[in-house]
Amino acid sequence: MRSWLLTLLLAAAPLAAAPTATTLPAQPLIERMRDAQHLNFDLVFASDGDQALELTGLEVTLFDRQGRFFSQRRLDRNGDPTTMSLATLPNRTLPAKGRLVVFNPFASFGPDQWLGDLRYVATFRAGEDGPESRVELRVAPRAFEPKTVLRLPLDGEVFVHDGHDLLAHHRRLDITGGMTTHFGITSNFMRYAHDFTIADAQGRLFRSDGATPEDWYGYGAPVHATGDGVVVAMRDGMRDNRKGGPPPFEQDAIMKDLTLFLGNYVVIDHGDGEYSLFAHLKQGSVRVRDGQRVRSGDVIGGMGMSGDAFLVHLHYQLQSGPRWEEGLPAYFTNVRIRTGADWSAPFTGPVDSGDVAR
Repeated sequence: MRSWLLTLLLAAAPLAAAPTATTLPAQPLIERMRDAQHLNFDLVFASDGDQALELTGLEVTLFDRQGRFFSQRRLDRNGDPTTMSLATLPNRTLPAKGRLVVFNPFASFGPDQWLGDLRYVATFRAGEDGPESRVELRVAPRAFEPKTVLRLPLDGEVFVHDGHDLLAHHRRLDITGGMTTHFGITSNFMRYAHDFTIADAQGRLFRSDGATPEDWYGYGAPVHATGDGVVVAMRDGMRDNRKGGPPPFEQDAIMKDLTLFLGNYVVIDHGDGEYSLFAHLKQGSVRVRDGQRVRSGDVIGGMGMSGDAFLVHLHYQLQSGPRWEEGLPAYFTNVRIRTGADWSAPFTGPVDSGDVAR
């Protein structure tokens, strides 16, 4: 093809409308784990164009305090379409005049790496052979500094059945989904949540078949206030579920009252913008009422299986408001983690998926 004709065709080709990018939350936090640092936030891409765009690459570059690059990671299309690193992102299509939520895949870093200056670069393509667009976002995470002294909500050994790592369901709430859109939810209130259970020495959660809540080791286990505060919301009286059975509410009811998901629950205001939510409590076990002041360690209820629960557990999370506001990291004091050979030294910090803690 003659060079002048190629130039003419390229000039006439439509340019892909460049999407915009933001983070959720607007101020990403650094969660300091026992042996790592975690970045638990979402990348939200938006387009006002008339054509859907496909995410074709995502890269993060780390800069030091002097602005010098010192590390870089990426997801791309190098390799087979089903095994390429980009395929680890299940949804890569940015709809026309829509939004795409990407759960930050570069989530874990060494304990001594500086994470104060990150550059994210995403590339999009309009169709398989269409024009490519590039969006850049500079992110400055800050270390979370807890204001409330917290203890674990259960005594003895507890098993974190599901926490808030990159693969945990709490972590993967899409704010563009139907339910979140219906309720006007614009943040992930369970971003740092935990599902605490009690297991035996073989990791089993129930004694026989788990058909009744009473067969589960954790059923009725005392749930303690994680810190001082005032009860600002609660519910009791919802029956506990049965393993494999339907939840005790209809879809229409949920669409009117999202708190039905929580089952029997308690919310404690610790002050300074930190709130604890305890959910799926045992029917009839809640010992506190709205407005009641509690102290750290007070028994507030029992572990149950109420609400949207398919196993006996305690759903616990720290959050920035009393309802559906952004989640916050929970730093528990004097925690030990089972290591296999022994227990870790006591530390103050988070626990996460798979941990056995006390």
